[in-house]
Amino acid sequence: MKKIIWSIDIQKKVFYLIINGRKVGFYLSNRLAKTFFMYLRKGVLVDFEVSSRKKRIGVFSYYQIAHFNQIISLNPYFVHYDLNKMRHDMRSVLSSHKYFLFIDFEMTMPGYHDHQFFPEIIQAGYVLSEAQGKIIHQDGYYVLPKEKATLSKRTKRFLNLNEDKFFSEGKKYEYFYKKLDKLLKKYEPKLVVWGKNDVTALNDSYQLHDKPILTEETDFIDLLKLHKDYFNLKDDLGLFKAYKSYYDVAFDQAHDAKDDALVTKYVFDAFIEYMK
Repeated sequence: MKKIIWSIDIQKKVFYLIINGRKVGFYLSNRLAKTFFMYLRKGVLVDFEVSSRKKRIGVFSYYQIAHFNQIISLNPYFVHYDLNKMRHDMRSVLSSHKYFLFIDFEMTMPGYHDHQFFPEIIQAGYVLSEAQGKIIHQDGYYVLPKEKATLSKRTKRFLNLNEDKFFSEGKKYEYFYKKLDKLLKKYEPKLVVWGKNDVTALNDSYQLHDKPILTEETDFIDLLKLHKDYFNLKDDLGLFKAYKSYYDVAFDQAHDAKDDALVTKYVFDAFIEYMK
């Protein structure tokens, strides 16, 4: 639907259109309102899709917005949002980089009675490749925590870890840090993650181990966010569910950082192919 806004109600997160001589209201969810309501006012042109659901507020019901295609101020003319342009720009950005480093971390989990807890990276997995190209390097290994000599039962159960094997095979954080530094300097890749947790874990690890920061926020591509923006998804999408939707086959999820990094690459490749 493409119409010019007649009026808005900020409190209700509703805008009104005149349709066939009647004033009709359209409701924005909290997620959409947070992103788009600042652009909405009388006289703004909106192009949007309507959800099958309605929102009841008091005695009135409103059509619920599924997503916007365009939001344009007409006087002066200014395009606030254009879904097709955003998708085009997304393709351009992803195609402008030669190397991508797909990373995933597994972290410690608090014990059932811990009151103070700081999560640490205890397994790292990464896959370096060209976009939709061959894998140049891949690796995965345990990373020893800074001070703890044991892991919580919750961590071991969730990751299916053998504690003796973990501490005998685990690498010191210094090893992980130097390998990451070497890859970043040699290839200057974009780092691809699924969600923000891995970025937070990496940033926290620099602080915990008193190391200079190797990465900035702009170095990362959040593949989950790209999917949510591109497909206008309301809720988060699981990595393995995304893999299954592209390849129509399930990938056995074993909470292994290297496997997860590899699946992230497969989903990335399929996403690039879908956007062509």
